Amino acid sequence: MSLGKLIRITLRKEKAAISLYLCSCISVMLFYFFLYEGQFMLYPFLICLFCLVVYLIYKFLSYRTFYRNVKEIKTSPAYSKGDDSVFEEVFDEIRDIHNEYISKIYSLESKNEEKDKLLTEWIHNMKTSVAVIDLAVEKLPNSEVVKDIRDENSLLQKNLEEVLNIFRLGEFSKDYVPEEINLKALVKECINSQKRNFIYAKVFPEVDIPENYFILSDKKWSKYVIGQIISNAIKYSIAESKVRFYVEESDGNITLHIQDFGIGIRKEELSRVFEAFFTGSNGRKEEKSSGIGLYMCKCICDNLNEKIQIDSEVSRGTTVSISYLNKS
Repeated sequence: MSLGKLIRITLRKEKAAISLYLCSCISVMLFYFFLYEGQFMLYPFLICLFCLVVYLIYKFLSYRTFYRNVKEIKTSPAYSKGDDSVFEEVFDEIRDIHNEYISKIYSLESKNEEKDKLLTEWIHNMKTSVAVIDLAVEKLPNSEVVKDIRDENSLLQKNLEEVLNIFRLGEFSKDYVPEEINLKALVKECINSQKRNFIYAKVFPEVDIPENYFILSDKKWSKYVIGQIISNAIKYSIAESKVRFYVEESDGNITLHIQDFGIGIRKEELSRVFEAFFTGSNGRKEEKSSGIGLYMCKCICDNLNEKIQIDSEVSRGTTVSISYLNKS
């Protein structure tokens, strides 16, 4: 804390004492004035001023010591100045409050960890059931009902994976493996994983990425982010349109642009697209939108130290840009 700020704090906190002291000093000086008919006024004035200055210096040093100790306690709650410290009782209360809150936080974290374990186990059990349903459907003759079952089962599997990824984000450092990745190969892999969606929507990918572009990132998480953006691009594209993939290189970074020519996003909604559970006007029309996908993309990119942004115009399409560290 600066010297000037500490002086202002001392004067502000001691203004009542200073006012009372000044009143006493005026009374003493009036006494001298009437007793000695205006003579010897300098002597009581200097005495009173000296006592006031000594008192303020003492309070200033006390407050300085107090705030220094508070700063130390913020860093290390077990810090102790000693039993002779003027404010030791205050620090004892601070330590008790701190320990109480630490105990409550630990208890809450333990309960949350237990809940997370139970939910994770439940999700894995659900994934097993989804896999069994998928195998059973493959043995059934093709029909409209079987197609609906297969689509709903795929959607259920995707949603379960999203929930698992949300849990994994909480311990991102344990599930993060940086490596050198060929960007074009990564994009093609993501496109191939959604080949069926491209065909059903009658949307066509166009990849314009050189072969020699390599990025430093985590492949699994990067695939998730690109896959989520491709899924959105397909969902909100117009039939017979395309999704374009191209890159730009600058300042040691490679920026991947994923551009669709679909319905676009309203200008007033662009600032909220990365918020959890925000679906926007387009999402409300699309009943299967959860508002989680772009939120997850933003969280993952932040953890990977990558930048993601969206530019869009209604009826003209959307461009999502992701900046990676260049390893070419």
